[in-house]
Amino acid sequence: MMSNVWFTLSRLFAILHVVHYVTCTPESDSEETYNKYYNYAGLTRRLWSFVEKYPHICSLESVGKSAEGRELWVMRVTAHSERNEPGKPRFRYVGNMHGDEAVSRQVLVYLTEYLLTRYGTDPRVTELVNSTDIYIMPSMNPDGFEKATEGDCTGSSAARQNAKHVDLNRGFPDQFDQLPRVLEGDAPEVTAVMSWILHKKFVLSGNLHGGSVVASYPFDDSSSHIASGVYSHSPDDALFRYLAQTYAENHPIMKEGRPRCPYDPDEGFKDGITNGAAWYDVPGGMQDFSYLQGNCFEVTFELSCCKYPFASELHTEWKNNREALLTYMEKVHMGVNGYVMTSAGIGLPGANISVAGNNHNITTWIFGDYFRLLLPGTYNITASSSGYLPKTVNNVTVTEDKATLLNFILNTSSEKMQMPGFLASPVPSTAFTPTVRIFDNQGASTPEPLVHPQDIRHHSYLDMELFLQQINTVHSSITHLYSIGQSAQGRELYVMEISTNAGIDQPGKPEIVFVGNLHGSDAVGKEMLLILVEYLCSNYGSEALVTRLVNSTRVHILPSMNPDGYEMVFEGKINSGGVRYSSNQNTDLSKNFPDQSYGEDFVQPEKAAVMSWIKTHSFVLSASVLGGMIGVKYPNSVDSLDEDVFKLIAEACFVVSVKLVLLMSFQSIRPSSALVLGFGSRNTHFYSSGIDMQTWAYRNTGTLGFTIGLSCDLYPQAKDLLTYWKRYHVVLLQFIQQVHFSVRGRVTDVQSGQGIVNSTIVVEGSRHHVHTSKSGQYWRPLAPGAYKIQAFAPGAVVVPVRVLETQVEQVDIGLSPEPLAHSEGQLEGEEFQKLLEDLSSTSGLEQLVQSLLPGGMLHYRTYRERSDFLQELTLTFPQITRLYSLGHSWEFRTIWALEITGNLESPQPTEPKMRYVAGVHGNAAVGPELLLEFAFVLCINYGGNPTITKLVDRSRIVIVPCVNPDGRELAQEGKCFSTAGLTNAHGVDLDTDFLSGSLSVQPETRAMMDLIREGGFSLSVNLEGGSLLVTYPYDRTTQPAHNEETLKYLAVVYAGNHLGMHFGYPGCHIGPGRNENIQFPGGILRGAEFSNHSGSMKDYSMDVSLCPEITVYTGCCLYPPAEQLLSLWVEHRTSLFAMLLEVNKGLSGVVRDKEGQPVSDAVVRVNGSVLVHSDTQGYFHTLLPPGTHQLEIHAQGFQQQLWKVDQVVLAAASKRTRVKCYEHQLDK
Repeated sequence: MMSNVWFTLSRLFAILHVVHYVTCTPESDSEETYNKYYNYAGLTRRLWSFVEKYPHICSLESVGKSAEGRELWVMRVTAHSERNEPGKPRFRYVGNMHGDEAVSRQVLVYLTEYLLTRYGTDPRVTELVNSTDIYIMPSMNPDGFEKATEGDCTGSSAARQNAKHVDLNRGFPDQFDQLPRVLEGDAPEVTAVMSWILHKKFVLSGNLHGGSVVASYPFDDSSSHIASGVYSHSPDDALFRYLAQTYAENHPIMKEGRPRCPYDPDEGFKDGITNGAAWYDVPGGMQDFSYLQGNCFEVTFELSCCKYPFASELHTEWKNNREALLTYMEKVHMGVNGYVMTSAGIGLPGANISVAGNNHNITTWIFGDYFRLLLPGTYNITASSSGYLPKTVNNVTVTEDKATLLNFILNTSSEKMQMPGFLASPVPSTAFTPTVRIFDNQGASTPEPLVHPQDIRHHSYLDMELFLQQINTVHSSITHLYSIGQSAQGRELYVMEISTNAGIDQPGKPEIVFVGNLHGSDAVGKEMLLILVEYLCSNYGSEALVTRLVNSTRVHILPSMNPDGYEMVFEGKINSGGVRYSSNQNTDLSKNFPDQSYGEDFVQPEKAAVMSWIKTHSFVLSASVLGGMIGVKYPNSVDSLDEDVFKLIAEACFVVSVKLVLLMSFQSIRPSSALVLGFGSRNTHFYSSGIDMQTWAYRNTGTLGFTIGLSCDLYPQAKDLLTYWKRYHVVLLQFIQQVHFSVRGRVTDVQSGQGIVNSTIVVEGSRHHVHTSKSGQYWRPLAPGAYKIQAFAPGAVVVPVRVLETQVEQVDIGLSPEPLAHSEGQLEGEEFQKLLEDLSSTSGLEQLVQSLLPGGMLHYRTYRERSDFLQELTLTFPQITRLYSLGHSWEFRTIWALEITGNLESPQPTEPKMRYVAGVHGNAAVGPELLLEFAFVLCINYGGNPTITKLVDRSRIVIVPCVNPDGRELAQEGKCFSTAGLTNAHGVDLDTDFLSGSLSVQPETRAMMDLIREGGFSLSVNLEGGSLLVTYPYDRTTQPAHNEETLKYLAVVYAGNHLGMHFGYPGCHIGPGRNENIQFPGGILRGAEFSNHSGSMKDYSMDVSLCPEITVYTGCCLYPPAEQLLSLWVEHRTSLFAMLLEVNKGLSGVVRDKEGQPVSDAVVRVNGSVLVHSDTQGYFHTLLPPGTHQLEIHAQGFQQQLWKVDQVVLAAASKRTRVKCYEHQLDK
């Protein structure tokens, strides 16, 4: 009985440690002592401490959860760990698969620390981390480990297995046994790791166990499943023996081949290695699964005879395994590697790499890169991919020292059909050749394509989900399935992207989107798009047009935008409603899109997801596919120039169908420009009121949107769907082809040659603008004619263009800096510096504040009133304001962000970015009103007050007045210490929810995380309530921040400009935990000393974006009476403006190489602390207190200490410097 009580208490104690691990004083921040085991909480704490200390070379993620809900942590160690890099092989170590085998768990933590602490000083470790993508999972069975007992050498089944009594190394699919080995849901650890293995396509792996000392290689079982003694050869048996021996010969005990384990002291293994099945049969093991299905060569290493030795043995075990672990990892670079590419230089993911005489193939990864481990020798190697002609290279020589580079370029069987020169841009792309805007007679009518889907039926949501997942699995080389959000009832909004290298941003490929099922009762659009998905995938590589379209276009297909409505409709129930939400609101998703960029009060989650999706992609064309009409529709209100384009595309799509031409009466259907070449029996679907998705897209994005109707019925019988498909599928294919009849090009900086992102492309005579992509590319559909095109960016130029009917124009635009005379620009800069100095004087800022036009807009606002105010502000001051949505709260209220700057359309890299935030806690009601007043004062004084005008012109100010609008609606005026509204509608304190790597953050938190992660902010101020002081990072208990001096300085600036805060006596004598006699010297305090908690927004801002954030507690009362707002504004206004001054100070510069080219992602260290990274233009900006500082610049590929400024003296104003970085060849 007592043992059960103790077990329960120990479990509870472990859970409490997990919850509070961040707030405890972490021993784990220090160096390893090698004398203790980490339980789950300790392991979590230790891994996060690595991320905090070495964020530039490591990251932590969970690949899933155990049966009892513990995270399956994976530490990624590599240079640039935040992104996937082509040409870098992926290596994996997995430990503690059996919970009672504990040595591996600790050894992998030690290995992680070894790699991190020696990076940059140990050449071997530095080379390994730079060239390898290393993934380390210390514990695959954290539940089992919690049940294991230290000192138990033989282990127990309860600890060996997971919490549902499954041996995880018997739970993987087996090559000789087709039946599932475990019940679904009994081994979530296996499911998670399988998904991880299949997604990452590791090259080499080690699985660490305990109970003996030997290296065991595939296969682990045989077809006979005889218990032991059967040698089960793999096709790479010699290679596996070599890999196993690599580890064994570097382990002092393993290499002897005599473990001398107490349970079998006479057991021996020649050279310390064994074939798995010859030792003992293991069906369902991870090792064989990795090799046969995961693209990965894996060996199992048994590290010690005792499964869970006393902690005093850990240091010895680490020394025994350290060299073996490192040497084995280095073998990931042996054999042959390279890329499989198209003739245009685009990588082919999923291509097969085969070696003559070996029937085990591997496949390329997402970039088309591959890594085929081979022993030294001479080989004939073949690359092949569906739709391409295979290519074989004979007599490839492989040496032992390093991998042989071998690239393949594959040609398509239809490549001879492509016209040379099309899409011949400097950006690599796959060629596509349209000849005219419509198919010729041969191509349009018949012959039929090789494959038409036959099993056509209506799909429920679950049927559709399974169908898309199966297509994504079968055609993984050209598909990417993702979700853009969820419906009101929580169903995923699935999108299938079809293209070579799907899921990867690909310069040179235009993007197009199809959306179906906007009405729940409209099955035609949904089913036609599902058929289109299967049609494109099934005919790729065999049908010429489909192959060319997929090779040259990124096609995104959203079959169902309204899955909730669809589930309410039954087959044959034509023209029913089916658009109802679970909230019983009849909402038609096809219209009522927001009429302005700032949106409407309530945006349905489906609409919000689609709007965000379209805005974040560079879609050239979009189409809603539906029933209830036959024809093509485009927006009513478009410029005449664009109407020509809309008509041309619409006609090109429907003229191709001879049947349609015979059925239509062209003259009778053209009176309305909203309906082109279409007819239908129900004109109710030709909406004349409200704004549909196409109109919204035309006004607010770079997309031209159409509606394509393919049936008079909304929900036809399933047997009729194939008829509709065969009759009209050519319309959809032709629509895809139209995306290539565009003026396209690239906007570049003429000095650096780099593409300019988000440059605005303006065609004279049209209000519809498009923007350049990340690589500077753009596509602009135009009808034949002559045009003037302007790239709107610093140094904008006008380019005359003539578009021919059958030829696509390539118009590349080079921009140089604005023609500002050097002396004039220098003078302006000096004047601004003088302005900052004057404002920083004793009374300079106060005089400015008192001279400003007052806002006088102070009162408490509801969510609706706040939204209206922001919208009116942007309408009144459109030249300097932009209002946009960061996301939505639990109750679907918009989280607004207001941007104020003098350079809305052409952001400058040298302008600092400032963030003001309030309303994280809804009951802190003062902050939102102060920020709205602050925004209003900035706007009404812009243009009239020269100082405010210069500050706004030289800054980019982002104001988020209320992060928690749901909580704010619940708070009550006059309630100084009420907790009503403190949390969001889901009961979560948002300032504890900013946890990196968490998969379950609140929607409000996610919105702010996305804003913070986008980077570029130099300073952030968060307004709270309940006291009178400023706190600076960190809120959690940890070692002081590297730049604590700067953080303190910023807090002092705010408190010092407040009328009373700097005295340090809040005087908050009412409320829980208040003490009227408490003193905060200078009115500032480190966050953890005031309110110790983890998951705060300021800590997240520091950790993720290196942006300093201070929290301002505006007063003792959380929600004072409205008549107090004016006095609070007077107290805080100077401080708010002081922060705007500070963001324009500090140290900034440009990092360049000796050729004058900007160096991106350089690490700027001040006084030995990592503070900031340079952006894509080499620009950096960091805030510093006045004084003398040392500056160092580090960048990969350059000498480690690039430049050192021993004396950087910063006064009250800013100091700008230009730093040159000289390339240096590092010794390997």
